[in-house]
Amino acid sequence: MTQTSSSSTKRGIFFIILAMLIFSVLNAIIKGTTSQYSPVQLIFFRCFFATFPAIIFLIVRGGWMRPTSFEWMIHIKRAFLLAIGFYFLFTGIGKLSLSNSMALYFSSTFFLVLLSYPILREKVGILQWLAVVIGIFGVLIIAKPSGDVFHWGAVFVVMGALMEAAFNLYGRLLSSNCNSYMLTFLGSLLPACVILPFLPFVWVTPDMGGWIALICLGLGGGLGQLCVTFAYYNAPAGVLAPMIYSAMLWSVLLDIILYENWPTTSLLLGCGIVIASGLIILFSEARKKKND
Repeated sequence: MTQTSSSSTKRGIFFIILAMLIFSVLNAIIKGTTSQYSPVQLIFFRCFFATFPAIIFLIVRGGWMRPTSFEWMIHIKRAFLLAIGFYFLFTGIGKLSLSNSMALYFSSTFFLVLLSYPILREKVGILQWLAVVIGIFGVLIIAKPSGDVFHWGAVFVVMGALMEAAFNLYGRLLSSNCNSYMLTFLGSLLPACVILPFLPFVWVTPDMGGWIALICLGLGGGLGQLCVTFAYYNAPAGVLAPMIYSAMLWSVLLDIILYENWPTTSLLLGCGIVIASGLIILFSEARKKKND
């Protein structure tokens, strides 16, 4: 590996870890504000203010594009998927610990496999199907679906992960003709437009601290998504895949610092299974692309 490629890979790793830290902090903001504001209001701020970082990069670097009528249909479909997915996800985060929320959110990797054929017509290998089955056991260990131990928040987070997986797959469908900045811009603005008609019914005027938290929620979401874009520009997916799970470390640390919630045995066991299954899926996907 040359010095240049080595430096590029390090930049990619830095940006993906930074993105996971940002998203973990955003989850902490969501958890801390769900008792004050409706998920609808949180979604609007999360999406609307996420457009600003993308707008800045589109102005500086260019890349404005006008989607075709077919592409507009997919963009609108993505907008509804993200708005509904965020509603489930934010509701679930409010009911669970940050660590459990993040561990369950990793189930989105399994949904990417399950939905890849219906949406992209991509064939799924036996190894990937096996990893999904094993990963589901990990999710069940984390959710503990028995008696009064089970929490509906787990269902909400998993449903949110399902919607976001579909959102990302439709984004992959658009990526051949649409650059990352436009995807981030429209992928944030349109969900904000979808949620806007419902906003007056749940609006709570924030105080100064609330305004700061809600605006940071949106700006951070946009910056986090751009960090992911920079990461994949600088380093191959196979190198970045394990780094995505650094989000679990950040979530555990935030849980301990903010709420004194220490990870349980079931969380560690289930999360280990989910992460291992996710890595199998990601690496097998990378190998399949390399062979193609």
